[in-house]
Amino acid sequence: MNINSRNIFIIYLLLYFSLLVGFYFNEDFALGYITDYSLHKNLVVRFFHEDFSHSLLNFDKFATIHSPIYIIFFLFLEKISFSENFSRLICLHLSLLIPYFFYLCLKIKYKFQKENLVILIPCIIFFSPYFRSSSIWLGSENLSFIFLLISFYFFLKYEAIEEKNLSYILLNAFFLACAAYVRPIYALFSIYFFLKFYLDLKLSTKLLYYFLINILLSFPALYYVFILDVDFITRHMDNEIDVSRFVNQFSLTISIIFFYSIPFLLPNFKKNFQINNFKIENLILSIIFLFLLIFYFDYNLSYGGGIFYKLSILIFENNYLFYIFFLIILNIFVLILINFNNNKDRIFDLTLFLVLIFLEIDNVYFHETYDPLLYFIYFLLIRSRIYANFAKKLTNKKFIVLILFSISFYALSILKTIHSSSERPIYQSSMEKEVSKLVW
Repeated sequence: MNINSRNIFIIYLLLYFSLLVGFYFNEDFALGYITDYSLHKNLVVRFFHEDFSHSLLNFDKFATIHSPIYIIFFLFLEKISFSENFSRLICLHLSLLIPYFFYLCLKIKYKFQKENLVILIPCIIFFSPYFRSSSIWLGSENLSFIFLLISFYFFLKYEAIEEKNLSYILLNAFFLACAAYVRPIYALFSIYFFLKFYLDLKLSTKLLYYFLINILLSFPALYYVFILDVDFITRHMDNEIDVSRFVNQFSLTISIIFFYSIPFLLPNFKKNFQINNFKIENLILSIIFLFLLIFYFDYNLSYGGGIFYKLSILIFENNYLFYIFFLIILNIFVLILINFNNNKDRIFDLTLFLVLIFLEIDNVYFHETYDPLLYFIYFLLIRSRIYANFAKKLTNKKFIVLILFSISFYALSILKTIHSSSERPIYQSSMEKEVSKLVW
């Protein structure tokens, strides 16, 4: 379906104004961004301003999960701005590059015409409480998303042409490195891209160039962390790796990933997930994971865990409903991963899912890590027909489901913030992840 270009302009203009309104009222429905901003401004940036070299070489002493590159960016905005509001406005307008590059990526992926309904898909980003709070309060997430989407853009350009262009490969690596320098965990996406380039290029000169550019781009970070011993990353991974940690991470992250899949799975759900599609393997897998959940699941923090875990605690004050949710979710994802005609595509999607699972490595699991990231993954990188056909065959009904889902989560975040504010006089820092028990 096509939509009038004038209506497209009006919709995006209204969404932009909604960000400005949020800026005026100091919106933070994601919780924690105001506190993060204050701590960075009054503590970390102040130390960098007073003694840059010493602060940079002792960055692991600061209680922050953010990278020094982000702090330097924060300091840069402070220096070029004549007021706090001006630096925050710069960040807000830089964040508008996210829906713009998302649109450019969609255009390459789906080759839609100018006034196609697909052009409105980036609207969902404006209903992400995390995108909005990060835009308004100078969060590191949006800065990293800009570089990550540019990296996706060049990857999609690479895939769109038959000739495997070396410049697109190198630009993909460069902008992914930029994203990882802002948010180090995004370096995991290089596993997915390396697999794709390796299967396409084999042991060729182009692959060698890709390998060398990655070594070159990663060298400053490796030198900083391992040679200068400024290890600001693993200090947040203090728990031992055991079965319980694996079960917690796998079950909770999968449940969050599934939550954002709901609008993609609802259309044609009966067709794609008929009862006769379930095999004996599904039953065996369910029994194994039920055993693991009962004996090894031990997530006992009062915050984080995801919406399905929170529902279980809220309704029954135990984990049993979450176990049921997870077993259903696990079987659905198994059906998604076997619903391929091409084994390579199945491998690519499985790799992506594994990367997404390990984006949370500090034993605390938040929606913040995956929102709006999962929308970029589902629309741009996932190869499953269930996800790909959503945009390829986008209808009014599908689009309404997607928008209503996004708006509902945003509204739920508002209610969560109001409830949290009535219980506590101030926000707590998401930086240390010591946040309200209602933060997902």
